[in-house]
Amino acid sequence: MNEFKNRVYTGDGNCRYESLKDVQLVPEPYIAPPRLAEAVNDALYLRRPLLLEGEPGCGKTRLAYAVAYELGYSLKECYIRSTSRAQDLLYTYDAVQRLYDIQEKKISDSQDKILARRDYVELGKLGEAIELSQNNIPSVVLIDEIDKADIDFPNDLLLVLDKLQFEVDEVKGWKFDALQGKTSEERRDFLPLIIITSNREKELPQAFLRRCLFYYIDFPQEEELTNIVTSHFQKAISPLFEEALKKFWKLRHQKSFPWRKKPSTSEFINWLRLLERDELKNKLTPKQLAEIDLSQLPYFDTIVKTQNDLNALDKLKGLK
Repeated sequence: MNEFKNRVYTGDGNCRYESLKDVQLVPEPYIAPPRLAEAVNDALYLRRPLLLEGEPGCGKTRLAYAVAYELGYSLKECYIRSTSRAQDLLYTYDAVQRLYDIQEKKISDSQDKILARRDYVELGKLGEAIELSQNNIPSVVLIDEIDKADIDFPNDLLLVLDKLQFEVDEVKGWKFDALQGKTSEERRDFLPLIIITSNREKELPQAFLRRCLFYYIDFPQEEELTNIVTSHFQKAISPLFEEALKKFWKLRHQKSFPWRKKPSTSEFINWLRLLERDELKNKLTPKQLAEIDLSQLPYFDTIVKTQNDLNALDKLKGLK
């Protein structure tokens, strides 16, 4: 009996399972709301890609780290660029280096054996995950910011996401197959869990969306934000953090002007780190922070990211 089928994601930031061989687990203090944890487990059961959308900085990427940590699986990270090709996620073949080596051999009249074509093949992160699955080892694959790529990129991924197999064209007969001739249901516990993030810079094709589960990560409620802070700092929320949370909540939800870029969770965490540093140096107390006008809060560079928003802060004068 394989024990992978019993592994579920709880979203509390704790790892309850023994990590797989050669997997170095790095604790990830990520607190997921129950609905998000449920979406992850649905994707885990169906082994369908989980597409995440939400404001930048809301934790889409970190969720993949947290899921890999909690499940004890390795994380294969694919960070997408505008020039990314779907095949690059599977493998790359260095034909130029091979040609160079052949020419070098001729010039030096070396008797060394020419390296085989497969020696010039390097698996991409998705390719590595499929190879692991072929050997009955599950993993988590992060395809980050898929909307950065050309519109053909998600279309080119469709077949791979369905089949979880590929062939190296340059090496005859070299194939990787996560399904091993069985159905995805039969191989479910060994297949990679694929988490895809998007900032909606481009619309994704309908055919691609059809193959994914979808979840929109909302900004956390005040109580959830408190739990996130507690998890990140590994201690009960301090009076300074309690006051900072009130200020941040008021600032983010102010009605005096529309934000061009609302402050996110990750920016709030960074802001707290700077406030904590000032408290440790006796430069700031909870009472002093409470008395500061919203338009004069310290370290706006960590939470306000456009000049328009900075200029608009004047409209908050007198608000605390």
